[in-house]
Amino acid sequence: MTADELIDRYVADVVMLLPRRQRRDVAQELRMLLREEAGAAASGQASREQAARALLASFGRPADVAARYGSPVTLIDPADTRRFLTLATAGAVLIPFGAILNELTVHAEPHRHLGRAIEKAWPGVLAWLGLLVVGFAVAAWARRRRPDARWKPRPMPADRISRPGRTAAIIFFVLGTLVLINPAWPIRTVSGGRAAPAAYHAFAYDEGFLGLRGPVVLGLMIAGLIIQVALLWQGRWRPWIRQAEMVHSLAVCIVLTWAVGAGPIFKATPTDRAVKGAASLIVFVTLIDLAVRTRRYHVRQAVEIRE
Repeated sequence: MTADELIDRYVADVVMLLPRRQRRDVAQELRMLLREEAGAAASGQASREQAARALLASFGRPADVAARYGSPVTLIDPADTRRFLTLATAGAVLIPFGAILNELTVHAEPHRHLGRAIEKAWPGVLAWLGLLVVGFAVAAWARRRRPDARWKPRPMPADRISRPGRTAAIIFFVLGTLVLINPAWPIRTVSGGRAAPAAYHAFAYDEGFLGLRGPVVLGLMIAGLIIQVALLWQGRWRPWIRQAEMVHSLAVCIVLTWAVGAGPIFKATPTDRAVKGAASLIVFVTLIDLAVRTRRYHVRQAVEIRE
């Protein structure tokens, strides 16, 4: 190819990436500039071709040159890249994990197919990624339409707690724990002991669960109650209380996943599936909440003034 043909091909690749209204003017300007520089660097026809190749190599990729003539269209703003990757990674992890929890809840061994459940979850992951791309693209478009939008401050979370509200939560937690320890107790209290045997059977624990998993879950609930009482006593979130609470939340996710997957919890299948579904939902929500609280805790530690 001659020097002029090389330059024309390069110019074509550049203007192809520009809006139509800019193409003619940019093509004329860029072609003239490149031909002048190539001509100044060479004396003969052969050396002019070599000079053109060297010039185009040093000029940069056509996409980079096109970006110099205007702001390139971006679906995701560079400032949003970290948040996009965080949400994309979270979805790619949580969606298959939710599929695994659902498989553990619905099917008992040996009818579980965890690998198949993960395979079925991938369309959901791809849908989540597509939804993120669309959402961030719309946000970027709206931001370009309103470049004068100002930052609005949000109040920092307070360390102090509401003691009456926390006390009510602890009472509710204790009552819930008592119900889980003896599910037949509320049935007996409400019916005056006249409920049908099937009602008691529906809420009877499986012996395998009572052997090991039940005591571990109960111990974890008592540990959570101790943390809440310590928080009530302190009246505010201390660093060690936050750390203990986050460790406890992670332990809740691990233990409940084990309790759901290791076998039946209740003897009655409908009750067992309902309770396992509720436990799986608790695990899923707790994981999301734990990730959010951990991030906020690290941000707070970073901006905290230490004297």
